[in-house]
Amino acid sequence: MRQIGLLFQPRKKGDTVYKEHILNRIYPGDVLHPTGISSRGAVPPKTGNYKMTFNFNAGLFKVVLDYLKPQTGERILDMGCSRGFYVRAIASYTDNIIGIDISESSLEEPVSDKVQYGDVTHLNFPPNSFDKIYSLHTIEHIPNPGRFLSEIDRVLKPGGIAIVVYPWELIRGTQAIGAALRQYHNPLMARKMHLYKLSPEKITRLIRNTSLCYVKSQFVRSLGFQYVTLLRKKPLG
Repeated sequence: MRQIGLLFQPRKKGDTVYKEHILNRIYPGDVLHPTGISSRGAVPPKTGNYKMTFNFNAGLFKVVLDYLKPQTGERILDMGCSRGFYVRAIASYTDNIIGIDISESSLEEPVSDKVQYGDVTHLNFPPNSFDKIYSLHTIEHIPNPGRFLSEIDRVLKPGGIAIVVYPWELIRGTQAIGAALRQYHNPLMARKMHLYKLSPEKITRLIRNTSLCYVKSQFVRSLGFQYVTLLRKKPLG
């Protein structure tokens, strides 16, 4: 039985700023999603200026912080950090925070000097590099979420934790309709933006052949409905 908690975070004025994932490298026949993963034919080539809509949400950050519990000296990775707003916030707890994103336009205006270019499905870090990892609303855009989780498994230290945040949707794409209307003027494009409808059960199946273990999930109402799932890598021995 999956352990799922409930939390409703009231939306406060000023919590939301703006988060951009503007992708400007389109290959013939391919497009890049906010994670930078090529997905042939998923979105028409003219949609390379895809944008997402939040930079920082205080309510969601509080939930992530409660799980992450960053400590001085810990190495922490933010996978899909955009301009680095959450990286900047975590940096007040540890200097060893790194954020990666594949959107060059986002990284042209970083808000932290601890962000760098990187592909979340092919991380440029050796095994067992990080004490803790978190990722906010990235996995649902990836054509191969299993690869994303396998990379978490590879670079996370034994006994380390990973926090993955993703939307709760009855129908895949429903929480991307607003972005689809703003960006493409077509609500049907939402299903091209959210490539997977995820749940704690699906995450558990995806990590079955890794060293990651499901711990628990929390259902959060903050800028829509979403899951915050906590994973832990098996310790050595």
